Amino acid sequence: MKIKVGGKFPDFKLKDEEDSFFNLYKDNKTPFLVLYFYPKDETPGCTKQACYFKDSYDEFKKFNCEIIGISSDDQNSHTGFKSNYNLPFKLLCDIGGKLRKKLDLPKDFFGLSPGRITFLLNSKNEVLFYHRSSLKMKSHIDEVLKYFENKLSLKNSQL
Repeated sequence: MKIKVGGKFPDFKLKDEEDSFFNLYKDNKTPFLVLYFYPKDETPGCTKQACYFKDSYDEFKKFNCEIIGISSDDQNSHTGFKSNYNLPFKLLCDIGGKLRKKLDLPKDFFGLSPGRITFLLNSKNEVLFYHRSSLKMKSHIDEVLKYFENKLSLKNSQL
């Protein structure tokens, strides 16, 4: 299944670091939601990316946007990762990469690593934007914020 801008992100149900289920269609109550798929907790690149999201969390909140990270790590791994870096957002457990496979998300590094990809959804779970980069972790944050700033400046110019 290929995900496209303008299309609806498929519903899913995954456990978070607190052993609670998150169901996208039922539990997404925010005007905007970032879903970022990353390879693995506690690795250098994934730690940088998570901390960049954490450092910009207040900026995302200004746009009424919540953030959720998703990897194949289990609850214990997510609990430690979240605690070690004081991450203010949920981390979901995609055990065995089942959701990743269902969505047909691309792999990186010649197919050796799960791909790093970020989606921005609206309250109807429609895909507004996505960004993929394996090596430029901060670009995931910068590109989503740039999307919001461009939409805001466009809206203001129409007033």
